[in-house]
Amino acid sequence: MASVLVIGGDRLGEIETLLHKRGFQHVYHVSGRKKSDVKATIPADAEMVVVFVNFVNHNLSRNIKKQAKQKQVPIVFCRRSCDAVSLEL
Repeated sequence: MASVLVIGGDRLGEIETLLHKRGFQHVYHVSGRKKSDVKATIPADAEMVVVFVNFVNHNLSRNIKKQAKQKQVPIVFCRRSCDAVSLEL
């Protein structure tokens, strides 16, 4: 089962539908608003990480980037829009 972790944004809306159409069956979401979100971890079954750059702080971004490198999971940084996500995928 393909899954993706999305970091940033209060809600995903149509982006979740877009990801399902691209073959991701599970979409994990971390809003990045809470202090505890900085300690978020990448799920074991995640095949990709998408980070919305205008919705996360530097510490969270740095933490996720480090984890993605260790787990050899591709990471994509983009704005929160269907067009931006579609272009990066």
